[in-house]
Amino acid sequence: MDVAVKAASKIRGGLSGLAISLTDERYGPVGHANSNWRQLDERGFKAPGARLLPVLKGKSMPETAFAYQTMLLSEAKQADYSLALAGMGPDGHILGIKPGSPAMAATEYVSGYKWDDYDRLTPTIKFLKLLDEVVVYAAGQDKWPQFDALEQKISPGAQPAQLLKQLQKVIIFNDYKESKL
Repeated sequence: MDVAVKAASKIRGGLSGLAISLTDERYGPVGHANSNWRQLDERGFKAPGARLLPVLKGKSMPETAFAYQTMLLSEAKQADYSLALAGMGPDGHILGIKPGSPAMAATEYVSGYKWDDYDRLTPTIKFLKLLDEVVVYAAGQDKWPQFDALEQKISPGAQPAQLLKQLQKVIIFNDYKESKL
C-alpha cells in the first residue's frame, strides 16, 4: 500500500481517464478496520482526476463479488492499457489468491471466499490474463524463499505466484539477491 501511495504522489497533473480499484479486498462492512481501501485512504492515497472504484458497497459477499467482477470487466474492456499492482505474500499468494484457496479453482473472474485470516474478494487468474501488465512488489526476508520457489516448476495450488508465469507481461520489484526472474 505504501508503494501505491508513493507512486500516486509522484504523478503530476490530472489523471483523467484513469480508473483505480483494488486487486484484493477484505470483505466486510464498508470502511471496516481490515479493508484495504480504508488502509489506502488512511495512508493518504490521492489520485486527483482519476475515478476511484472501491469494492465494498454494503452488499452480501456473492453480490459484492459479482459487482466487483462486473466493474473490473467493464473497466478492462474500456481501457487502452490495463495494469495491476500486486503484492506477494510470504506464503506465495498473489492478490487475494491464497495457496489451496477456492480462488485457485474459480471459473469466475472474481472470487469471494472465507479464509482463516480474512474473508476475501480477489480477481482470479482468468481476469489477470486479460490485463496488459501486472507489476508485483514484494520485499522482506520472509518472502525471499518464494523467489527461489518461483524459479522452479511448482503447482500454483502450492504457490499461487506460479500463476504469474501465465501472464502477458510481469514486472517484479524486490529486494532479493540477483534473481533470474
